[in-house]
Amino acid sequence: MSEIYFAVLSVVLTIFLYFLTRHIINTKLHELQGSDKLLGMLLIFILLGEFVYLGTMFGLFDLALEAITSIGAVAVVFGIALQNQLKNAMSGISIFLSPQINVGDSIEFDYVRCTITGLHLTKVTAITEDGTKIIIPNHKLSEEMVQIFSRYRKTR
Repeated sequence: MSEIYFAVLSVVLTIFLYFLTRHIINTKLHELQGSDKLLGMLLIFILLGEFVYLGTMFGLFDLALEAITSIGAVAVVFGIALQNQLKNAMSGISIFLSPQINVGDSIEFDYVRCTITGLHLTKVTAITEDGTKIIIPNHKLSEEMVQIFSRYRKTR
């Protein structure tokens, strides 16, 4: 019960300090430029002090630390589990943004020549001259040497 008493007392003290500071600025420092900025900065410091006080008094920082640690651990596990998919997705975004490769271009990849039929977030679909469908993970296009034969030849 004493913790609640101290928390209420702290909030009341914060409100009192705010109005006292505002009164001092309005009566003594009203001709100074930027006094509202000073009041705002002082209020921010008071509120931060209040937050730190209440956080330590009620153990909110311990709870927040546990939550952040748990979220971080889950993110690491998901990152490891989805490593290949994330790598393919990041490569797919870079392929989408790159003007060098487009649907309809012919490429030579692992000594196979094919025509790109689709650009997707995690893969590129292509078809060879004999009609064989090929699915290429996007990270392979980013990591290995690929020859691109654009369907639109640039003329000089």
